[in-house]
Amino acid sequence: MSRNRPTKQHYVPACYLREWAKIPIFSKKDPFVWIIDRKTKNKRRDKVKNVLTSNDLYTIKINGKKNYVIEETLANLEGEYAKIFKEKISKHIPLNEKEHIILCTFTAVMMQRTLRNKNSLENFIDQIISHSGGLEKAHDLEPSESERLKSIKKDIHKQSVFSNLEKITNILLNMGLAFLCAEKGVEYLTSDDPCNLFNPDLQWQKFYGPGLAQKNVQVTLPLSPKIMLCLSWTNLRGYIKWDKKHVEDSNRMLVGHCYQYFISSNSKIKRMWYHKYPLDLFFIIKIIKNKTKLYIIHLKTKFRYLHVSKK
Repeated sequence: MSRNRPTKQHYVPACYLREWAKIPIFSKKDPFVWIIDRKTKNKRRDKVKNVLTSNDLYTIKINGKKNYVIEETLANLEGEYAKIFKEKISKHIPLNEKEHIILCTFTAVMMQRTLRNKNSLENFIDQIISHSGGLEKAHDLEPSESERLKSIKKDIHKQSVFSNLEKITNILLNMGLAFLCAEKGVEYLTSDDPCNLFNPDLQWQKFYGPGLAQKNVQVTLPLSPKIMLCLSWTNLRGYIKWDKKHVEDSNRMLVGHCYQYFISSNSKIKRMWYHKYPLDLFFIIKIIKNKTKLYIIHLKTKFRYLHVSKK
């Protein structure tokens, strides 16, 4: 069913962003958040309804008419999640099975609905279109395949939000569920791509990315300035107090992972959020050891190449 709707649609839900919002004192104005550009550090205060949106992001056309079934489905899920957060998670109450499923479904959607995922999928399709067009031109063929791919590209992101939803949700349901609760005086940030996959085993290389089935992968999603969801294959479960050092390190990783913007409940920017590595002596020693090891391997490879060349 289609009806009149605004074309501006959130790729990070408004119900989620409102947890970082503040309502102006003695004012009837809408709640606002601080949105900061990661690269330029430019910041502005804006209404929740205006940030992290894109025109007709989930709107599809059926028989030439706009249809909002995807947006409506997402809105229903967001409403169920918001209720669970308000009634259970914010009060540190354990979830029942149904609530656990809704939370994991919401997390799975958050992993796929962002602009980063949309642009990544479309860039991939563009590369295939380019190769297909080149082959069609080289062999003097009709551009049937490249045209078919162009039609697929139009809705590739909309379809991807649900195409793997069941599979991803089932994996998340089997992972350990923990809520990391920030201690007094410190808050979590969020961003335009707030759901982050991190595997500490892969941080020393650039070939493989993190995946849900990996033994040490962690899925994190800030749910409010005071609570961050953490899914892992470890025994980390329940509501756990998280100290200032760990919270700020999570913020550092979130800022580094965001696509363009991160969100805060206040205008303060901390230098540590922009550090590539955590300010930890043992971790810095590990970095030095790893870089030294890679440098030695590079020198050995270079020496062998030169030795073979001389022969």
